[in-house]
Amino acid sequence: THPALDGRPVVRLVPGALGEAEDLAMEFLGLERQPGTPEVGTVRRETLGFPARALVDDPANGHHALALVKDVERLARQAKGLPGVAKGGFEHLGERLARSVPHFLPPFYEQAARIYLEHGHRSFAATFFARAREAERVHALAVDEEQQRAAFLEFAFAGALSVKALREYAGDVARRLDPAAAWEQFRRLTVERCAAGLPPYTAMPRDVRAMIRASGLPRTAEECRLLAAVVASPAAERASGAFWKAFLPSLQVLAAEQPRVRVRLLEIMPRALGLGAQDDEFWLSLLAGTGADRLLTGEDEASGEVDAADWLARWARHRKNRGFAPGRCPATLALAARMAPRLRAGGRTVDLFTGRWELGADLDLLDLCLAEGVPLAVPGPDADVRL
Repeated sequence: THPALDGRPVVRLVPGALGEAEDLAMEFLGLERQPGTPEVGTVRRETLGFPARALVDDPANGHHALALVKDVERLARQAKGLPGVAKGGFEHLGERLARSVPHFLPPFYEQAARIYLEHGHRSFAATFFARAREAERVHALAVDEEQQRAAFLEFAFAGALSVKALREYAGDVARRLDPAAAWEQFRRLTVERCAAGLPPYTAMPRDVRAMIRASGLPRTAEECRLLAAVVASPAAERASGAFWKAFLPSLQVLAAEQPRVRVRLLEIMPRALGLGAQDDEFWLSLLAGTGADRLLTGEDEASGEVDAADWLARWARHRKNRGFAPGRCPATLALAARMAPRLRAGGRTVDLFTGRWELGADLDLLDLCLAEGVPLAVPGPDADVRL
């Protein structure tokens, strides 16, 4: 309520996490807080922005944050069409905060980054997110680990988080926390990124091993704990060859312990390994090393969980869907030959022809399947097939 409103209440619908900040902002405008704030619905989870987070963290100095609200709104409008000009304005405001309340810099720069994201300027957003982290280091600010991890995920999901920022996070958290706690924070961030479909970055194995080594925890066990989550995530298909090669020994241990991992490896068609036949050979060697190939041939007692005909069709399509002839792959032929008895017994037709853009087939694989009597789904007589 406000004295000028004759007792009429002012109601604002905000996420619960922002309620305290909104109340403080309204008090600054002369409104009186009413006891009791009932929950009336649900909204998507949000992290505190600026000035809300500044008001919650340090209400005594909240006037410094509120004094910038109009300038931030002006720059937000300018950022859409003149992002470079607005950048200078945000930097000037940041210098003002640094002189008086440097602990307000991280939420301020993150808010600037969000503004740029709203306008589709991801590079500017990434720059200001990095500024927020730099301010934490330069001014030796206390960090709320949960809040910071939420911010990292927010910007990662928006495509505004660089590999450099992730690697710096690994170093920063290692300096702030004891080694075991630092590893747990980094592991959680990695798992949550992958759960959202973001692939592991190339240097991640190096950072993971450095943190595990510092923690004194058993390396293989911790790598398996991480791999179990990453392999189960949608990001696994986009993991690079460097990731799979680095973690192959631990992956073999994990697959031996957890049959579901072997099944999951057969669901994955690795899109980021490379474009050559040697990359396909590597993936098939990985399946052999983990025992996943035995699910296809019927040698594993859990083979009933895997549709061998479907896997061979998907593998053939995967090899064709890279825009050019993939080259001869002896490992594919060897595995198909081992699968042939099960494929014949199952009686399900295998589609070797369907591709992303056109019908076609690997002649070597087609010839082998015909020779082995594997049932095939044959295109119609009028279909154009590229051989």
